[in-house]
Amino acid sequence: MKRVIAEAVREYIMEFPELKEGCLLIDFLGDKPVEYTIETVPCEPTVKKYTDGSCMKQYEFIFASREYFSEDVIINIENLGFYQNFEEWINDRNEKGILPDLGDEREPVSIEVLTQGYAFAVDSDTARYQIQLRLTYEEE
Repeated sequence: MKRVIAEAVREYIMEFPELKEGCLLIDFLGDKPVEYTIETVPCEPTVKKYTDGSCMKQYEFIFASREYFSEDVIINIENLGFYQNFEEWINDRNEKGILPDLGDEREPVSIEVLTQGYAFAVDSDTARYQIQLRLTYEEE
C-alpha cells in the first residue's frame, strides 16, 4: 500500500537526534517556540515517464521551525547551527541510502537539500527558520 509521502517524510525527519522539545507538524507552524513543520512546496511531480508506465517523481518540501530569536548572537548562531547539522545529517543519510519508507509501489532514490537553513520571517522575539528539500522516488 502506498503511504502518504508527507507522513513518510515526517517519520523520517523525526529521527533527527537534535529535534528540540516541541512537535513536528504538517502544514502548520504555531507562533510559540519551539515547533517544527513540514510543508509541501508546489512543483511538477513527474520528473520522467518510462515506457513501462512507471515514472520518476519528486516531492519538494520545506522543513521549518519557530525558534527563539534576539539580538543575542549566541541564540541566532545556535539556530543556524541546528540547520547546518540538519543539512549534514540529511546528506550523510542520503549517501548511505537511508531514505524514507514510501511503502509499496514507490522506491526512494534520494533526498537532497535545495537551500541552506535561513531565517525566513522574524518577529520581535521569535523567528521562522526553514530549509527546502527534495525527495526523488520511482513509482510503478
